Amino acid sequence: MFNTVKKENEFKHTLLTYKYMIEKLGFHGEFEAMENVLQEMRLNVDNCLLEGVYIGCMRNYGCKQKVREAITMFERMDFYNCEPKVLPYNAIMNILVEYGYFNQAHKMYMRMRDKRIVPDVYTFAIRIKSFCRTKRPHAALRLLRNMPLQGCEINAVTYCAVAYCTV
Repeated sequence: MFNTVKKENEFKHTLLTYKYMIEKLGFHGEFEAMENVLQEMRLNVDNCLLEGVYIGCMRNYGCKQKVREAITMFERMDFYNCEPKVLPYNAIMNILVEYGYFNQAHKMYMRMRDKRIVPDVYTFAIRIKSFCRTKRPHAALRLLRNMPLQGCEINAVTYCAVAYCTV
């Protein structure tokens, strides 16, 4: 149906129509179809605008425990001229932490810092979650205390993550 619509009346898909189709396909685990639509999208939409689409794909892979595919999706962003900023880094780090790949999540954080991408409150919350899951509550608390020094305002999520960690 997605392809049928574009044949009628010279209809052209937009960033949003592609994005929604990719999200739905990924949500339902139709990854081959999702990748095909993404490939078509890359040909018809400026790749610099696709950051949110890549994040959605990574999250869909993550929800289906396809961590390797999520990492591949992240890595392809650069290849297709969509340089990852803080949000894609957060998405992939969160997936890595969720599935216990703590060292890889840390390496991704270090890579982000090496590229001079400024972490946000969600980056720190993900790192705190990682410290908690690796039974390092002192590291989590230290990071929480240092967040304001790094220009990041502490929010309820980070407080709760540390509170949960120390229980």
